[in-house]
Formats: sequence, structure tokens, C-alpha cells
Amino acid sequence: MEKPYKGRATIQDNFTDLQITIPAKRNWFTIIFLAVWLGGWLTGEIFALVMVTGLFGKNPAGFFILFWLVGWTVGGFFAFRTFIWNVMGKEIITVGQGQLMVAKKGAFFFKPKDYDLNEVKNIRVKDDTSGFDGLFSGQRSEFWLFNNGGVIRFDYGLQTIKIAGGIDEAEAKFIISKLKDQHVLTERNYS
Repeated sequence: MEKPYKGRATIQDNFTDLQITIPAKRNWFTIIFLAVWLGGWLTGEIFALVMVTGLFGKNPAGFFILFWLVGWTVGGFFAFRTFIWNVMGKEIITVGQGQLMVAKKGAFFFKPKDYDLNEVKNIRVKDDTSGFDGLFSGQRSEFWLFNNGGVIRFDYGLQTIKIAGGIDEAEAKFIISKLKDQHVLTERNYS
């Protein structure tokens, strides 16, 4: 007999707010591939740095190698960022005291976002493709920015905010009902 799925998110009641922690969905192919790729990337980075600085000769490399090194370094940064997110990333959603805050631990250069709960409207659950699926289906996706959506949506002004990535629709509905039961969200947040 199949055991019921217990969910990925953990919900912590801190008396003044609820904190929902959702670990990044681990993609083992991506983790292994990027670990090997970053090893090769580091070799190329060191080799290019040696060429640019001219450590093994009096004629340092030309402009092309310097230009290539900049692009190579930027590409390596994004690969390393993706690797770290896949290994130890987590989305932390804190709701209470009149605000909803979203932080992404393990995502470099991601600034936590604060939303006024009085302005959070039409909170809902919508499951659709995101991440790599969204890239190939023609949907707007910001995979490299770790902003590839989530199943919990709400309107904030004239913008739709997507949070709680990597969980199923049923788990998102459970989280929404828990927020409502704890009176963190009110009816005005659903209209």
C-alpha cells in the first residue's frame, strides 16, 4: 500500500507569525552535472588567468582571452549559484504582523521581499509549469534568477506575485488553509 505524502514544507508557529520553510527541489542530475562542470570550469579559469597575467612568459594574452575570461567567470558564477541552490537552498515565507516576507536562503544576491498584508489580494493556488518546463513551453521563466514562480499566487497592486516553488498543489492548499485557520490571512486577502 502506498503511504500518503507528508509534504516538503515545514510550518512553524512563532505566536506572532507563521514561518513556512520550503527546501529547494533537488535535481540530482543538475547537482552531479554542475559539480563535474565546475571542476572543468575552474581548470579553464586558472589557465586563462595564467595566460592573462603572463606568468609563463613575457607576452600576456591578448584582448580576446581577457574578454573570454570575463564571460567565463560570469557563466561560472551562475553555474555555482545554481549548484548551491540545488544543494542547500530554501524558500522561507513568514506571514504575520501585517506583512508577508519571502526570503531565499542559498540564493546569492536575492534580496528578501516584504509585502503589506493589507495590499495582498486574491490569494490562490495555481499549479502550472515553471523552471525548465516553462522555458520549453514558451512561458516566461526566470530560472537563473530563482524567481521561477510557485503554486501560491496573490495580487499585489497590479502585479501577480508567485511564491512557494517546488511544492504540490495539495500542499499549497494545506498551507493556505493553515494561514486562514490561524487568522493570519483574512477574507479580504481572498477577494
